[in-house]
Amino acid sequence: MQTLDGRWYQMMAIPYVKQHDNQNDGVIITFNDITELKKVQNKLSRINADHDTFIYAVSHDLRGPLANLFIIISMLKETLKSYSDIPFYEDTKELIMLIDKSTTNLNTIINELSDLAKIEGDIDLKEKVNVEELFEEVELSMKEKLLSSKAQINYDLREPVIEFSKKNLRSILFNILSNAIKYSSSDRTPEIWITTEKLGDYTLLSIQDNGIGISEDQQKNIFGAFRRAHNHVEGTGIGLYLVKKTVTNAGGDIELESEVDKGSTFKVYFRNDPEEGYVK
Repeated sequence: MQTLDGRWYQMMAIPYVKQHDNQNDGVIITFNDITELKKVQNKLSRINADHDTFIYAVSHDLRGPLANLFIIISMLKETLKSYSDIPFYEDTKELIMLIDKSTTNLNTIINELSDLAKIEGDIDLKEKVNVEELFEEVELSMKEKLLSSKAQINYDLREPVIEFSKKNLRSILFNILSNAIKYSSSDRTPEIWITTEKLGDYTLLSIQDNGIGISEDQQKNIFGAFRRAHNHVEGTGIGLYLVKKTVTNAGGDIELESEVDKGSTFKVYFRNDPEEGYVK
C-alpha cells in the first residue's frame, strides 16, 4: 500500500490468540517500509523499458537503409549479366555475392534483435498443441535442409500433447532441429531422435542428435546471447538464447547434454497447468 506522502508499506496480519479465563482472539498487524525496494523495482522496470525501446528503434531505423541495399544489390546483379565479357567479371560477381550474403546476415541479426526485445513481454496464452502435427509442419518448413542433409528423424511421442503457445513451440522446434542439421558430422548421416513424456509437473521434450557435439567448457555458455560453440558454420548465436528465454518465461526449463563427436541432447521441460488435472 502507498501512503499520501508517497511511501510504500507492506502490511502483514498475524493471528493472535490469548487464552486465560476469558478467550480473546485477534490479529497483530505490522507495517514494513518497502519504499526503497519499490524505488529499485521501478528503476529496473524503466531500464528494461528503455532497453526494449532502444532495440526497437535501432532495428526500425536500420530496416530502411537495409532495404535500399537489397535493391541496389539486385540492380547490380541484373546489370552485371549484360557485361559477362568484361575483365574481372568473375571477381566482381564474387564481390557482389559477398555483399549480398553479408546484407542477408545483417537482416537476420536485426530480426533476431527484434525477437529478443519482444520475448520479455510475450504473454501468448497456452494451448493444447498436437506434437505430431506440429512436427509435420516444422519438417515441411525445413524440407530442403532435410533433403540436402539426408537427415533421418525418429519419433517416440509417448505424450502426444504439449500445453504451450503454438507459435513459440514451433520456433523452439525449428531452432533445435536446424542446429542438429547445421552441426551434423561429415563422417555420418545425421540422425535425430525425438521423444516426449510426462515427468511429474512437466512434459519433457528430448531432441537428440549424432552431430559433432559441444565441448564441456562451451556448454555452460551455450544459452547466452551471441554465444556460439562453433564458428565453422554461419550463425548469430542468439537462437538458443531465445529458446531459453521463451521456455523459462513460461515456467519451464531447458538442459543440454553433449559429448564431442558423439552428439547432443536438448531436454526441454514444459510446465503443465495444474488446473487441467496435472500433478501439482
